[in-house]
Amino acid sequence: MLLNSIAEIKTFLPIGVGNDFNRLKPHIVNAETKYIIPLIGQVMYDELQEFYEVLPITNPTEVQEKTIELLTKIQHATIHLAYFVGYDFLNISVTDSGFKRLESDTKKGLYKYQEDNLKQYFSDAGFNTLDSILVFLENNIEHFSEFKASPNWTVLKSSFLPTVKVVEETPYNIFGSRLTFLNLKPHVAFIQDTIIRKYIGDVLYQEILTEMVKDTPAEKVTQILPYIRKPLIYLSVAMLMEETGATLGNHGLYFEKLNSKHPDNRIKQPGSEERIAALVSRNRNIGNAYLDALKSYLLANIEDWETFDGSTGSVFNRDNTDKKPFWA
Repeated sequence: MLLNSIAEIKTFLPIGVGNDFNRLKPHIVNAETKYIIPLIGQVMYDELQEFYEVLPITNPTEVQEKTIELLTKIQHATIHLAYFVGYDFLNISVTDSGFKRLESDTKKGLYKYQEDNLKQYFSDAGFNTLDSILVFLENNIEHFSEFKASPNWTVLKSSFLPTVKVVEETPYNIFGSRLTFLNLKPHVAFIQDTIIRKYIGDVLYQEILTEMVKDTPAEKVTQILPYIRKPLIYLSVAMLMEETGATLGNHGLYFEKLNSKHPDNRIKQPGSEERIAALVSRNRNIGNAYLDALKSYLLANIEDWETFDGSTGSVFNRDNTDKKPFWA
């Protein structure tokens, strides 16, 4: 593990010294296994484990300083995700007679809205830090050869929308949410494979993907990426909105309002069919307009993209007239 004491945890969360680390340990292991290792890869994790075990280091080198900075980000994500995944279990006691709720004569339990807000805080802080870890690795990749040699790096470099940061630079506001980004990924993959690839042609598509994974991609590739990313994100969001069901949040498309009986407790519920349809239509129209902009860019720079012949397949256009949207 990359966290081994309450003192370390207090660096990231203001918890009491009386907390039992052994109660937290299984949830830390779960957070690392479920989120950290899949993100950075087992080899990179093992290297960090070895580095962590020799800390502190006197007069660290530049590489060691960057590694300490990365480790701190991972620890921050890990402990918040540990509290998120273990929240319910940490609030109960397991005895020989079964599961019991923890109670005290001097301390009262949280209100429902406080529990919801706290779990949301742990979720947001943990998941969003995962994205900052990827951005940090990308910006300092020369110091992390283990990550650069891993399949995780190849996947990151070959993605048109690798991180939340790139999505919001496109620009499309997903409120910095890694969870929303993860919900979008299947739709991004579908639009990328069935719309973008068909629109620009297999030869050009493969040329761009091959060039993207290089340390220094060709300038023409870096210049065309914004023209690909814009239709990709808007069409993907439209598809996600259809299947959820108006703010695009961690769990899809929801309206939020205050509960009249309990003003401190917010209610989230799917948006109306009309509102969903309007937002889907808006994003799809914007996406299609950006597809036209992509075609215009390619034709204007045809000397760089000679394999593009200007003929494209039909633009993604699902007709949902008189059909009910589905949300999950």
